[in-house]
Amino acid sequence: MDKTKKMYDAYMTLEASFIMPLAVFLIAALMYLSFYLYTVSFLNQTAYVSAFRGSLCEPDSGRMKATAESELEKLLEERVLPVRNLEKQVRASPLGVNVSLRAELSLPFPGVRLFTGAGWEIKAEKKALSRDAVAFIRLARKAGNL
Repeated sequence: MDKTKKMYDAYMTLEASFIMPLAVFLIAALMYLSFYLYTVSFLNQTAYVSAFRGSLCEPDSGRMKATAESELEKLLEERVLPVRNLEKQVRASPLGVNVSLRAELSLPFPGVRLFTGAGWEIKAEKKALSRDAVAFIRLARKAGNL
Protein backbone atom coordinates (compact mmCIF):
# COMPACT_ATOMS: atom_id res chain seq x y z
CA MET A 1 0.00 0.00 0.00
CA ASP A 2 2.83 2.40 0.67
CA LYS A 3 4.01 1.95 -2.88
CA THR A 4 0.69 3.02 -4.42
CA LYS A 5 0.40 6.01 -2.10
CA LYS A 6 3.84 7.26 -3.16
CA MET A 7 2.89 6.79 -6.79
CA TYR A 8 -0.28 8.91 -6.39
CA ASP A 9 1.70 11.62 -4.60
CA ALA A 10 4.03 11.79 -7.56
CA TYR A 11 1.08 12.26 -9.91
CA MET A 12 -0.16 15.23 -7.85
CA THR A 13 3.27 16.85 -8.01
CA LEU A 14 3.43 16.31 -11.76
CA GLU A 15 -0.06 17.73 -12.31
CA ALA A 16 0.64 20.76 -10.13
CA SER A 17 3.82 21.47 -12.07
CA PHE A 18 1.72 21.81 -15.23
CA ILE A 19 -1.29 23.58 -13.75
CA MET A 20 0.41 26.25 -11.61
CA PRO A 21 2.37 27.99 -14.42
CA LEU A 22 -0.76 27.93 -16.54
CA ALA A 23 -2.81 29.49 -13.73
CA VAL A 24 -0.20 32.20 -13.12
CA PHE A 25 -0.05 33.00 -16.83
CA LEU A 26 -3.86 33.23 -17.09
CA ILE A 27 -4.06 35.56 -14.09
CA ALA A 28 -1.36 37.80 -15.56
CA ALA A 29 -3.11 37.81 -18.94
CA LEU A 30 -6.43 38.77 -17.33
CA MET A 31 -4.77 41.60 -15.42
CA TYR A 32 -3.16 42.94 -18.58
CA LEU A 33 -6.45 42.64 -20.45
CA SER A 34 -8.07 44.77 -17.75
CA PHE A 35 -5.30 47.39 -18.21
CA TYR A 36 -6.04 47.40 -21.94
CA LEU A 37 -9.79 47.79 -21.45
CA TYR A 38 -9.25 50.59 -18.93
CA THR A 39 -6.99 52.44 -21.37
CA VAL A 40 -9.49 52.06 -24.23
CA SER A 41 -12.38 53.35 -22.13
CA PHE A 42 -10.27 56.20 -20.70
CA LEU A 43 -9.18 57.41 -24.14
CA ASN A 44 -12.74 57.20 -25.51
CA GLN A 45 -14.13 59.13 -22.55
CA THR A 46 -11.38 61.74 -22.77
CA ALA A 47 -11.99 62.25 -26.49
CA TYR A 48 -15.74 62.68 -26.05
CA VAL A 49 -15.60 64.94 -22.99
CA SER A 50 -13.11 67.29 -24.61
CA ALA A 51 -15.13 67.37 -27.86
CA PHE A 52 -18.33 68.04 -25.94
CA ARG A 53 -16.84 70.84 -23.87
CA GLY A 54 -15.39 72.40 -27.01
CA SER A 55 -18.75 72.24 -28.75
CA LEU A 56 -20.36 74.37 -26.02
CA CYS A 57 -18.49 77.48 -27.22
CA GLU A 58 -19.76 79.87 -29.86
CA PRO A 59 -19.22 78.30 -33.30
CA ASP A 60 -18.05 81.49 -35.01
CA SER A 61 -15.68 82.70 -32.30
CA GLY A 62 -12.88 80.23 -33.04
CA ARG A 63 -12.72 79.20 -29.40
CA MET A 64 -14.13 75.72 -30.03
CA LYS A 65 -10.81 74.19 -31.03
CA ALA A 66 -8.81 75.99 -28.33
CA THR A 67 -11.26 74.92 -25.62
CA ALA A 68 -11.28 71.31 -26.82
CA GLU A 69 -7.46 71.20 -26.91
CA SER A 70 -7.09 72.65 -23.42
CA GLU A 71 -9.69 70.25 -22.00
CA LEU A 72 -7.94 67.37 -23.74
CA GLU A 73 -4.62 68.30 -22.13
CA LYS A 74 -6.22 68.60 -18.69
CA LEU A 75 -7.91 65.22 -18.98
CA LEU A 76 -4.82 63.44 -20.32
CA GLU A 77 -2.82 64.59 -17.29
CA GLU A 78 -5.06 62.39 -15.14
CA ARG A 79 -4.26 59.13 -16.91
CA VAL A 80 -2.94 56.30 -14.77
CA LEU A 81 -1.32 53.95 -17.26
CA PRO A 82 1.44 55.14 -19.57
CA VAL A 83 0.93 54.81 -23.31
CA ARG A 84 3.42 55.26 -26.11
CA ASN A 85 3.13 57.34 -29.27
CA LEU A 86 0.08 59.32 -28.19
CA GLU A 87 -1.19 61.27 -31.19
CA LYS A 88 -3.85 63.94 -30.66
CA GLN A 89 -5.87 65.64 -33.36
CA VAL A 90 -8.62 68.21 -32.80
CA ARG A 91 -10.74 69.53 -35.66
CA ALA A 92 -13.43 72.16 -35.27
CA SER A 93 -16.07 73.32 -37.71
CA PRO A 94 -19.24 75.39 -37.27
CA LEU A 95 -21.16 72.11 -36.96
CA GLY A 96 -19.10 70.60 -34.15
CA VAL A 97 -15.79 69.35 -32.79
CA ASN A 98 -14.02 66.12 -33.73
CA VAL A 99 -11.30 64.72 -31.42
CA SER A 100 -9.10 61.79 -32.48
CA LEU A 101 -6.65 59.98 -30.21
CA ARG A 102 -4.27 57.21 -31.18
CA ALA A 103 -1.92 55.43 -28.77
CA GLU A 104 0.02 52.23 -28.33
CA LEU A 105 -0.03 50.08 -25.21
CA SER A 106 3.16 48.09 -24.81
CA LEU A 107 3.05 44.38 -24.08
CA PRO A 108 4.47 43.03 -20.82
CA PHE A 109 6.29 39.91 -22.00
CA PRO A 110 9.01 39.99 -24.68
CA GLY A 111 7.92 36.62 -26.08
CA VAL A 112 4.41 37.87 -26.83
CA ARG A 113 5.76 40.53 -29.19
CA LEU A 114 6.83 37.84 -31.63
CA PHE A 115 3.17 37.03 -32.30
CA THR A 116 1.49 40.43 -32.03
CA GLY A 117 4.10 43.02 -33.00
CA ALA A 118 5.29 45.90 -30.85
CA GLY A 119 2.06 46.51 -28.91
CA TRP A 120 -1.66 47.02 -29.03
CA GLU A 121 -2.86 50.04 -30.99
CA ILE A 122 -5.76 51.97 -29.47
CA LYS A 123 -7.86 54.43 -31.49
CA ALA A 124 -10.53 56.74 -30.15
CA GLU A 125 -12.44 59.19 -32.33
CA LYS A 126 -15.40 61.13 -30.98
CA LYS A 127 -17.52 63.92 -32.42
CA ALA A 128 -19.78 66.38 -30.63
CA LEU A 129 -22.18 68.60 -32.52
CA SER A 130 -22.38 72.30 -31.79
CA ARG A 131 -24.81 73.12 -29.00
CA ASP A 132 -25.74 76.66 -29.96
CA ALA A 133 -29.47 76.71 -29.14
CA VAL A 134 -30.02 80.34 -30.12
CA ALA A 135 -28.67 79.84 -33.64
CA PHE A 136 -30.75 76.67 -34.02
CA ILE A 137 -33.97 78.46 -33.04
CA ARG A 138 -33.25 81.35 -35.39
CA LEU A 139 -32.53 78.93 -38.23
CA ALA A 140 -35.78 77.05 -37.52
CA ARG A 141 -37.76 80.30 -37.58
CA LYS A 142 -36.15 81.32 -40.88
CA ALA A 143 -36.98 77.92 -42.36
CA GLY A 144 -40.58 78.25 -41.12
CA ASN A 145 -40.99 81.66 -42.78
CA LEU A 146 -39.96 80.39 -46.22
